[in-house]
Amino acid sequence: MKAMLKSFWDGGQKRRFEEGGFQDKLIGVIAIVMSIYQLWQATFSSIQPLLHYSIHLTFVLVLCYLYYTPRMGADRKKFSIMDGVIAALIAAAGIYYALHVPEYTTRWPQVDPLPTVAVIVAVLFMILIIDGTRRTMGMVLPLIAIIFLLYTVFGHYLPGGLYHRYIKLINIIDQCVFTTNGIFTSPIACSSTYVFLFCLFGAFFTVSGAGDFFYKFSMAVAGQYTGGAGKVAVVASGLFGMINGSPTANVATTGSFTIPMMKKVGYDGEFSAAISAVASTGGGILPPIMGTAAFLMVEMAGIPYRDIAIAAAIPGILYYVSLSFMVHFRAKNDNLPRLSKEDLPPVGATLKEGFPFVIPLILLIVMILMGYTASMSAVAGIIAVVVVSWFRKETRMGPKKILKALRDGALASVIVSLSCAVAGMVICGLMTTGLGGKIASLIISLGGSNILSALFLTALLCTILGMGMPVAAAYALTVSLAVPSLIDLGISVMSAHLFVVYFSTLSAITPPVAVASYAAAGIAEGNANRIGWKSCKIGIVSFILPFVFVLEPSMLTVLTEFSFKSIQCVITATVGTICLCGALEGWLLRRMDIVTRLMLGAGSFCLLLPGSMTDIIGVALIAAVVIFEIIQNKKDGPKAAAVVTETVRVETVDHIEIDDEVD
Repeated sequence: MKAMLKSFWDGGQKRRFEEGGFQDKLIGVIAIVMSIYQLWQATFSSIQPLLHYSIHLTFVLVLCYLYYTPRMGADRKKFSIMDGVIAALIAAAGIYYALHVPEYTTRWPQVDPLPTVAVIVAVLFMILIIDGTRRTMGMVLPLIAIIFLLYTVFGHYLPGGLYHRYIKLINIIDQCVFTTNGIFTSPIACSSTYVFLFCLFGAFFTVSGAGDFFYKFSMAVAGQYTGGAGKVAVVASGLFGMINGSPTANVATTGSFTIPMMKKVGYDGEFSAAISAVASTGGGILPPIMGTAAFLMVEMAGIPYRDIAIAAAIPGILYYVSLSFMVHFRAKNDNLPRLSKEDLPPVGATLKEGFPFVIPLILLIVMILMGYTASMSAVAGIIAVVVVSWFRKETRMGPKKILKALRDGALASVIVSLSCAVAGMVICGLMTTGLGGKIASLIISLGGSNILSALFLTALLCTILGMGMPVAAAYALTVSLAVPSLIDLGISVMSAHLFVVYFSTLSAITPPVAVASYAAAGIAEGNANRIGWKSCKIGIVSFILPFVFVLEPSMLTVLTEFSFKSIQCVITATVGTICLCGALEGWLLRRMDIVTRLMLGAGSFCLLLPGSMTDIIGVALIAAVVIFEIIQNKKDGPKAAAVVTETVRVETVDHIEIDDEVD
């Protein structure tokens, strides 16, 4: 009984149909039709938004019940008759809803009565969204939604500040399903437009063979230098992370070859796994593509995607600068060998072979900077991927590859779309009961007028809500709960939302439920808990940066407000980041003792903190350490600083497939 409950709690698994069988073809047809509809809607259609959201969600639910098993351990080779019946019911309910959208958009919610059939359809949607989310990602997020729904129904019985006025059950259902204040609020609006199209873009990018180019390019550029294997892991995971958007899937894909490669050249297994986890997670905050939370931010903050990508550029770059120096200083400290040049592809030949795949990314960046919508930019990027794939015979996307990309893109969107739908239920509860305002007031009362206290509480909330949950869902929930209080304290809308984006993303490497770190631990065959905490240490700069850009907004590159202060902030933050990595790894110009490490760490924190006085103190401390290191090097001679001259042979990978088994 206990084992059965656990398998139910953990959710289901993706089915592995017999290739070419009836069920495999059926799933493929539904997914391909969904992708074609989404492309048509983004380019040629101007259908009513509520109608589009309902069609999108209907497709997602049908795919969920056909593609995911009801629990762990269930038959993965075929879907059951029951799942087929549920999928048919969903399709019928979706068609009914779509046909009656004109009525829903002109009626008075909670005033005009709903027909019995409409109520049945609404309840069916709510139940199956919760259960579908449980199938795809486990019970944590559905349980949060259930708690909020129960609070909405029974909160009038609670004492004190948790009390809210009595709300009829039918009115809750009405608000949740037949308005844009519940399931069809901002998160699903985003997932049915920007997010889906970028999932599709990632699928086309992968199927075209661009992933092979990015891996070879990472090897060619970073492999020959000190700590080359680690730097390859950082570059490859960052590039893949921008494309597929899932930290755990990214770890499963790139980590399968970068972790063994790092271990072979001498990095310990736990460090290798932690680097892979942190680098894979960072793709969600690295412009120009970033991740699903950034697209949600467009809807929920009302800020153009171009402005978000530009503002997040410096923190995103510093994130990967810190990782690169972590592996560099570790390699120096442990005197690790470089990768053999014989195993590394030449940069020129690699660029010549794969440069066409850079064109879609350049086109994407240019269109975003020119002010085109994220949806139109993604569609143009998809078309560009198909076009450039024809530059070489080996990568040409014919009908078979295009259909595979359309199928993979639709299936990849299921998890994030369902998490957004459930987040909409929570938002409905917050709006209907006024709980959102109460929580915002609570954060302000606990933190007082102290911005740092409010930020720490918000970061903690992001981490708790992000446990085992997709980034988009963690962001949507935390924004509704905490951002209003941050804005009330005088923090800008951009800074407040990006702060939540960062900590929602970093929840993937934050124990006790660090899904990306745990995925890496499985590959490295290491202790998952220790790797989780080591990921936090390696990614410590990423935990500090959100506080820095909130307290010093000039770090966020806003073109209209760019000034000398912005340049100064970027320089001090970069130097502080590099020196903090040196302090953590015990190496700058040579191996350091505990006193110099503490001095360097203190100087780094001073540079990262905003303020002229802290900058002066930081520069003085770091300068003292550097001068001391130079003097010691001269005194001790060449033996003080180990020089890596040895090389090691590693196997390279010819073809990469995105592993979507772990989401």
